Amino acid sequence: MNILLWVLQILLAFWNLTGGIFTFSHYEELRSPMASDFPKAFWVVLCTLQVLFSVGILIPKLTPIAAGYLAVNALFGCLWAAKYAGFPGMLWGVIPAVLCAFVVYGRISQ
Repeated sequence: MNILLWVLQILLAFWNLTGGIFTFSHYEELRSPMASDFPKAFWVVLCTLQVLFSVGILIPKLTPIAAGYLAVNALFGCLWAAKYAGFPGMLWGVIPAVLCAFVVYGRISQ
C-alpha cells in the first residue's frame, strides 16, 4: 500500500506542478470566458498555491494537507468546468481529485 501511495503522490505532484506552471506561463493564451471571471492576480495566487502544494505532497508530514488542498482545488475546477465546458471538461479534475482523496485517506489511516 505504501508503494502505491508513493507512486500516486509522485504522479499527482507531477500533474499539479505541470498544470500550475503551464497555467501561470500561458495565462494569456488560456484566457477564455472561464478565465476572465477572475483577475490575473487570482490566477497567479491559484497557480502558486498549486505548485507549492504539489511539492508539499511529496513531504511526508505535509502529504495529507497538500493532497487535501489539491483535491478541493480539483473539485472546484470541476464545478467551474461544468459551467463552461460541460461533462468532458470535468473529467480532467474528477480523476485527480479522487486520487488525492485516496492519498489523504491512505496517509491518515497509516
